[in-house]
Amino acid sequence: MRKNDIGLSDERILRLGKADNWWGPVGRTGPCGPDSEIFFDRGAKYNTGDPELDRPGGDGDRYGEIWNLVFQQYNQQEDGTLQPLPAPGIDTGMGFERVLAVLQGADTIFHTDVFAPIVNAVASCKDEGDIAFSTTTPTLDPADPTTRPLKIIADHIRAATFLAADGITPGNNGRDYMMRRFIRRAFLTGRQLGLHQPFLHRIMPIIAQGYGDTYPEVRERQDIIAGLVRREEERFESTLDAGMSRLEDLLTGLQLKGETRLPGEEVFRLYETYGFPRELTEELARESNLEIDEESYNAAMERHSRISGSAVGEYEQRAFGNVETTFVGYDDLSCDGTIIAVRVADGTTQIALDRTPFYAESGGQIGDVGELAGEGFRARVTDTQKQGKAHIHTVEVIEGELRDGLTVQATVDGARRRAIERAHSATHLLHAALREHLGKHVEQRGSLVEPDRLRFDFVHFAPMTDEEIAQVEDTLNAHILQSDPIEIRFTDINEARAMGAMALFGEKYGDIVRTVRMGDFSLELCGGTHLPVTSAAGLCRIVSEGGVGANLRRIEALTGTAALAYDRAQELRLRETARGLNAQPDAAPAAAEKLRARVRELEKQVQAAQQKMASASVDEMLKNTTSINGLMMAVARAPQGFDANALRELCDRLSDKLDGVVVLAGESEGKVLWAVKAAKSAVERGAHAGNLVRELAKLTGGGGGGRPDFAQAGGKDATHLDEALVRAPEILSEQLGK
Repeated sequence: MRKNDIGLSDERILRLGKADNWWGPVGRTGPCGPDSEIFFDRGAKYNTGDPELDRPGGDGDRYGEIWNLVFQQYNQQEDGTLQPLPAPGIDTGMGFERVLAVLQGADTIFHTDVFAPIVNAVASCKDEGDIAFSTTTPTLDPADPTTRPLKIIADHIRAATFLAADGITPGNNGRDYMMRRFIRRAFLTGRQLGLHQPFLHRIMPIIAQGYGDTYPEVRERQDIIAGLVRREEERFESTLDAGMSRLEDLLTGLQLKGETRLPGEEVFRLYETYGFPRELTEELARESNLEIDEESYNAAMERHSRISGSAVGEYEQRAFGNVETTFVGYDDLSCDGTIIAVRVADGTTQIALDRTPFYAESGGQIGDVGELAGEGFRARVTDTQKQGKAHIHTVEVIEGELRDGLTVQATVDGARRRAIERAHSATHLLHAALREHLGKHVEQRGSLVEPDRLRFDFVHFAPMTDEEIAQVEDTLNAHILQSDPIEIRFTDINEARAMGAMALFGEKYGDIVRTVRMGDFSLELCGGTHLPVTSAAGLCRIVSEGGVGANLRRIEALTGTAALAYDRAQELRLRETARGLNAQPDAAPAAAEKLRARVRELEKQVQAAQQKMASASVDEMLKNTTSINGLMMAVARAPQGFDANALRELCDRLSDKLDGVVVLAGESEGKVLWAVKAAKSAVERGAHAGNLVRELAKLTGGGGGGRPDFAQAGGKDATHLDEALVRAPEILSEQLGK
């Protein structure tokens, strides 16, 4: 590599041609040659004063690496042995941004035109209003304490943006966890810049403007990505202060004790309770010269796994480990099969066949049921699961004796299988319809396919509106009615991806995959069973939509006979409602609205009557006041039928005329209501409305409490109401006497 190849003068280039050695195809060899490591000199202003840090290859910023040959040959095992890699290679380390920094004469990648607008945007977040796109080279003085936070935030929010553009959402596992970590670390780092409110989402327009031409998906999904990032910021913000306080207390306490390790169970608790990713805790602990106790952290993780049920017993995994079943159920619902393994445990009998038409639960589709029949033998199959390469049939023996080597006729319940296929094929159409109307960010995160019933979990960032639900339902039913043939093909995974086939999130696929195409509308990788044509689904009705987690929605829908039964039940409820309204079904909505208007009018009349009764009752109730240790107290029952609001209003009116304590009780719809109000002078004397009402409510089978000046409560037993009213002065007297 010559100096002109990278555009730097000899003075700025430093070659290290005497690297000690490298790992080659035949083991340790060396040296690597004159151009094995190439750095460029950023200048003395980046010196730290520590020669070890300021040398080429040191941890300081004086020298920036351009090129460093790394020969990838082995994968080192835990025992130290070197396992040859299937595809050895050479990594030069000369990535795009390093090249760009050299060509643009920038000191760091953060001074280049791909990062400068983002860094400038982060620096502008402290100002109100929109952030302008600026390619001005940012000032990143190594001595400035804001430089490092600016770099971290710019790097992390850009990474999170591209993850979101690819359909990834913040979560607890895999890529989802990495995205959550990026957003939360960037948000936490913002506090070093005085940014304590959500701010990362405001940078989205800048990233979209800078990268949108090259990556159009970033621009197209800009608003969706911004909303996703903002919700994650707000979610973290809600627990951040409590988590930071807890962590700071822990770190301070350990330092005072002279400890060097942060207990692993505390690290895990910070994540589980406050959403602190382990890496954030580790970084903050390192700043306090503490390290995480790995052993106790792993133990806490393992305990959590056991409690949550994620651990699978080894015995269960090994039970049919060496058995293999040939599945013929795509084409046949009945075949001959030989029993090749039997397991009986805890009253449950499970068998494996060498050939079976029974589909084993997978990809959300539940397992088949049916019957096994052989010479002198008959059994009912109640479930089919998959373990390794075996299809495991849970059976109830009806006749004969079960034994290895027995040949049986295996027959799937055909009506049930067809009902499952109706729901499964409708699931594919639903997925495509959601992406059409909500956006390409929609991705499946789980499903359950049962006979004529489906549940579909998908990525989306807001509840669906009634209009969106109707649009999706209309679209998927339109494609059902088109009666498109459902085409099944086995093809190369790369070819399937090139065709645009949707894959199940988190699923592992081999080189050869099974594609399911429904016209030009839906194409997915899927191992489940399906209808021959879309119209066989009959009808699909969405019956519910709701949230099941962060950025995760769930739709439940019905197909075939279940959809028909649902519509009939809805019609029956409509007719019954119309009958109660004394109207025809098509006039029921208008009749219901008329009734609501009448109810509102009557409620106003009742409220007016209660206010009139309250006004008339005030003077009468004030006649029954008594003095408790020199403090005036009124105790009374409100007129029958007073609700909680009317009781409170009456209590306020009495209190306006009585500088003391007011206790009111009432009955409404069979329940006891309490209201207690204490004037400021009464509270100063020791009266406490909340404590008083709590004791009174206990006497009527209830509970409650509240502020010292006002409180309400309820009760279930009106038979003791008068007794409780008599006790009120005594309870107040005890308060005042303290």
